[in-house]
Amino acid sequence: MIVRTHPSLFVPAVGVLLAAVVFTACVAPTDPDTPRRRIADPAPFFLRTIDLSEYDEGFDVQALEDGGFIIVGRTWMQHTTSKDVLLLRIDADGQTKWMKTFGGVYTDEGYSVNQTTDGGFILTGMTESYTNGNSDVWLIKTDAGGNMQWSKSFGGTGLDSGQDVIECSSGGYLVAGYGQLSFAGRLYAVLIRTDELGSEIWKKTYGLSERDLFTSVIEAEDGGFVVAGSTETGDNGSTVLWLQKVDATGEIGAQGWSQFVDGPNSKSAFQLIRSTSGTFGIIGYTTSPGSENSSLLFLRTDVTGDMMVETQPQQNAIGTGIAATSEGGFIVCGYTDPLGFDGSDIILMKLDADGGLVWKREIGGTRMDRAHSVCAVADGSFVLTGTTQSYGSGDQDLLILKTDANGMFEE
Repeated sequence: MIVRTHPSLFVPAVGVLLAAVVFTACVAPTDPDTPRRRIADPAPFFLRTIDLSEYDEGFDVQALEDGGFIIVGRTWMQHTTSKDVLLLRIDADGQTKWMKTFGGVYTDEGYSVNQTTDGGFILTGMTESYTNGNSDVWLIKTDAGGNMQWSKSFGGTGLDSGQDVIECSSGGYLVAGYGQLSFAGRLYAVLIRTDELGSEIWKKTYGLSERDLFTSVIEAEDGGFVVAGSTETGDNGSTVLWLQKVDATGEIGAQGWSQFVDGPNSKSAFQLIRSTSGTFGIIGYTTSPGSENSSLLFLRTDVTGDMMVETQPQQNAIGTGIAATSEGGFIVCGYTDPLGFDGSDIILMKLDADGGLVWKREIGGTRMDRAHSVCAVADGSFVLTGTTQSYGSGDQDLLILKTDANGMFEE
């Protein structure tokens, strides 16, 4: 910038000096190491919403190596008047990098996602658009940009759904969920092992009651699998939380075991994780006989599924997501008032290794707010996803919440 003065204009020397000082203060620093701040830097801890339709919901979130996150869920498609799988990649500040939808003319939803060793993503859920019956397990593989590489559906003539998927250390994928031979038949728990292209290697069913299902799976250190779910084999006819260990071929065999967490109340598991000490943490809910109200349920077991801790840290609530913290404890999410819908608030709580409450946050407005999944980030922060009506458009928006190590954020 060149500053010119008129030749006839008299400017005292002091005035020139002051002008130079003011001008120097207004320009950018010349030292490249001088810290700079944008007028509106994004908050490092935030609550954001994604408003694509009347029904947007995130069911699973995972942290990525680049500091961002991948979220899978569902959204409403106006042109087909049906729900589609939504796959969303965001950066560390919660800004959208890309967004993809998958589906047909009927309901299709995504419940679980993980990044694969090739940088892409594997996700599972259910499809009514590409099915042999009412619904099928849907398995989708994408590249790093979220573009579908292939998809496979598995199921009979009844209701089938994939609830969790992992990439196996030996290659290929394992899906945990449930199936039904016919629409009027019983629900059975199912594991489906595929190769890298989604072709079925084996499929095994488990359970003997009228309603058996798996909701979460992790790979064991010996190459087998540990799964969590529920069964109705309780002595009082109630639902029993179920832990099952199988070998690499899906057989119980010599390496397997079954554990049932029974009692006077019904118990169900949503998610199973391995802590930093190698024990298992399970989150879900429990319901008293004759009551519709449930309590958030936390369990910790040893590597053989034997009970170590059982607590109910929140009444009138359910637990939906759990992750291990670096200190050996757990971060847990869920929501209150599961039957009230409009009255639901998000629950985020940190537990120590014995299930003791470190802190708890209830987050929500005057309408429905729910969390379905939470992940722990390497910097000590936490990210969760779900759905909200209190924040955003007022419809059901997809929720992204990132908090600091104490569960705090900026609205």
